[in-house]
Amino acid sequence: MPIYEFRCLKCGSVQEIIVTRSESDAIEIKCNDCGGKELERLLSAVSYAMGASKSGPAPSVSTKTCGGNTCGTLNIPGPTR
Repeated sequence: MPIYEFRCLKCGSVQEIIVTRSESDAIEIKCNDCGGKELERLLSAVSYAMGASKSGPAPSVSTKTCGGNTCGTLNIPGPTR
């Protein structure tokens, strides 16, 4: 079951919602704080930990701004093709 994060466009509250439906089911999502029905789905942060070693580079994150939003890329060292 996927967990999605949503932000209420009315009050700005962010909440996690577990989606348990099939593609044919319609669901109504509303804000738990203000009851607003206009929510936007957020791109959730990934929790990933990796230790650096003396033999190689540590993981890093690079970000850039595009269209008023910030995009991030997680650079994980390892073998390449």
